[in-house]
Amino acid sequence: MMHSTRLAKPVAGLLALLPLVLLWSTLRHRIESQMLLHMLVEFPALLAAGWAARDLLLPAAARRLPRTSRLLALLDWGGLTSASVVTCIAMFWMIPAALDASLLTAPVAAAKYLSWWLAGLMLAGSWRRMAPELLLFFVGNLSWTSATAGMLYMDTTSRLCANYLTDDQSNTGTGLVLLALVLGALALRQMMRLGATQAAPRRITPPVAPAPTKTAR
Repeated sequence: MMHSTRLAKPVAGLLALLPLVLLWSTLRHRIESQMLLHMLVEFPALLAAGWAARDLLLPAAARRLPRTSRLLALLDWGGLTSASVVTCIAMFWMIPAALDASLLTAPVAAAKYLSWWLAGLMLAGSWRRMAPELLLFFVGNLSWTSATAGMLYMDTTSRLCANYLTDDQSNTGTGLVLLALVLGALALRQMMRLGATQAAPRRITPPVAPAPTKTAR
């Protein structure tokens, strides 16, 4: 166990520094020149980087700022705030105009990188605290959003993004639909677990008989 923990920290550190790779302009342009890579490679990579950074930053932050950590946990009670913020981030960056703006304007691109990184950071610290119903709704909503955007990209014959061709747009739509199927399968699995938990019979322990009392003679 100790050996696996030592291995996990360097891997998490490398994953947390993954967004720095985007500073290499050639690689960044190669990824963002294709809509499929932009949405289904870059976005998940930024999310994973934020997820990994949480395990590296949270322990030190909790030791140095315990009151702030407790306040943030209170504001994100049950993971509701994180689920709402991550859903809004995912929905916003599926809008074609948002993708175009991130390619044309540096501040919008920086907001894209930061928002997906923060989404991973928030989600890593909150998903275990979510109630099963909330987690089911969260994953199911992301699945529905991804499927809707994917079918829109596939069915539209005109270019929705000024920077991407219709073929790339259609391929991205196929990828989003496949992603929606995966998320839907996860949501279905969570729903079956929830139903099994609620349907499981509760063991009723019989009351313990009181110990006999000695009567005075």
